[in-house]
Amino acid sequence: MDYKNMTLEELKNDLISEAQKGHPFFLAGALYWLAMGIIGFWLEGQQLAMIYLIGTCSIFPLAILFGNIQKINILSKNPLGVLGGIIGGIQAFYLPIWVVVYMEHYEWLPMAIGVLGASHFLPYLWIYKSRAYLLFTISMALVSFIFGYVLIDQAFLSLPFILMGLYLLMVLVLIMETKDFKSKTSINIS
Repeated sequence: MDYKNMTLEELKNDLISEAQKGHPFFLAGALYWLAMGIIGFWLEGQQLAMIYLIGTCSIFPLAILFGNIQKINILSKNPLGVLGGIIGGIQAFYLPIWVVVYMEHYEWLPMAIGVLGASHFLPYLWIYKSRAYLLFTISMALVSFIFGYVLIDQAFLSLPFILMGLYLLMVLVLIMETKDFKSKTSINIS
């Protein structure tokens, strides 16, 4: 693909088609939150918080796996795909914060993972031309704060399942948006 001669709009359209608005990342996130919720039935306290921390490392490889299974190129060489990768990589800088939260107030860790994780989704609103990313970012941050801090006794019980539901809803919305986008662009081409 000759990315150098493409307009910004063409780059966005190409990435939307190729990466399917990044929905494999939400499948991986849903699986992470489901696993954390289920593990919470057997573990508790700092042990469970440690699993939360370690488990975050599974999301990126799972997203690649889900993308490969669905034949979706989430590692696109499109310059906006590269930018998306850099934005996603920002989460690596959250790790020290999560470690400090774990060491000082492990019970806040689900909230911290939820709120900071939500923050990195915001730029995809522009990249993928999707308001769903804005609504998801706000919803995830609010739910994480409410069920992870205000109602702290729900941090390890309800929060993972609520976030799993939000992630799965986002998968459905992104799949529908991508199908709608492809049908509109195929009509414009014809």
